[in-house]
Amino acid sequence: MNRIPRRRAALVAAAAAVGLVVAGCSDDQSAEETVGSATSAVQSAAESVASEAESAVESITQGDDSPEAEEPAADQSSAVPGPDGEQVELSGPILQKYDEVGGASSPLGAATGQQEEVGDGYVAEFEGGIIAWSPDTDAHIVWGEIRTAWEAAGGAGGDLGFPITDEEQTPDGARSNFQSGYITWAPGAGTEVVQE
Repeated sequence: MNRIPRRRAALVAAAAAVGLVVAGCSDDQSAEETVGSATSAVQSAAESVASEAESAVESITQGDDSPEAEEPAADQSSAVPGPDGEQVELSGPILQKYDEVGGASSPLGAATGQQEEVGDGYVAEFEGGIIAWSPDTDAHIVWGEIRTAWEAAGGAGGDLGFPITDEEQTPDGARSNFQSGYITWAPGAGTEVVQE
């Protein structure tokens, strides 16, 4: 919400500039033209401030307390360590998620191949897991025995679809939720795939 006070300050500065220009004009015709142009600029700035305020209110009422935070652009990309020292290109939310968990030094480790398109989303494989993203689910990590069971069920392109949460610890073991079900894992019991 820091944008609103800055824009308000810009609006006040624009109004002050208009006053100085008008005061300095000796020709009535040019003063009227200047005032008309400046008034249009001030009205445009005022509309922009009102729009920004409305967006900020919507963000807050929808639970987002950081209206300036934006989803990474799909074309934002970076080369990360890959197999045999080669570089692998990751982009957008998958790159952001990978960086958030610590990149190659995280339990995910190095990328094992290029990010691939699956349906309307993307999947990237790493030594220790997978990051899957779609516009409806955001980016989530799937790893371990749950990853193995998910891939056996078709992965993101299968019946379970994309993950909708990261793996969660449960009293019995772990659970990952997907678009059309979930997979649980417990020591000694293994995995259970549940479609909903």
